[in-house]
Amino acid sequence: MKDKHVIPDVPVYTQIDLSVGGESNNWIELPRYFNSSYTGKALGYNGQGIIIYTNNNTDFKCYDATCTNCSDLTSYMTQKELQGNYAQCPVCGVKFLLLYGYPEGTEKKIYPLKEYPIVKSGNKLIVSYK
Repeated sequence: MKDKHVIPDVPVYTQIDLSVGGESNNWIELPRYFNSSYTGKALGYNGQGIIIYTNNNTDFKCYDATCTNCSDLTSYMTQKELQGNYAQCPVCGVKFLLLYGYPEGTEKKIYPLKEYPIVKSGNKLIVSYK
């Protein structure tokens, strides 16, 4: 599915201190959900939030928390739906592998989670899209 993503483009910008929730090594395979930026602005499509994931504290991934399988785009994953390498939609049950954002265990064609650019700068993560 290389055409336009099912999740519409929205501007996303935030900076996240890696020490949130403890030392930075506590981020490994412990994904975090954020629904507002450090300035209080809502994040992600319809303000449904973003998910930050790493498996090595060097390479970080940032995804929109909106489920790409639910056609109305109102279902999204929060902290309680994040477990290790996975995020599972509380409505349809589809599990997304956070290393790549792809759905797992289904033959149905489902878009991967929408990914946003993220960089690590010192002890901060910076998410910036449009």
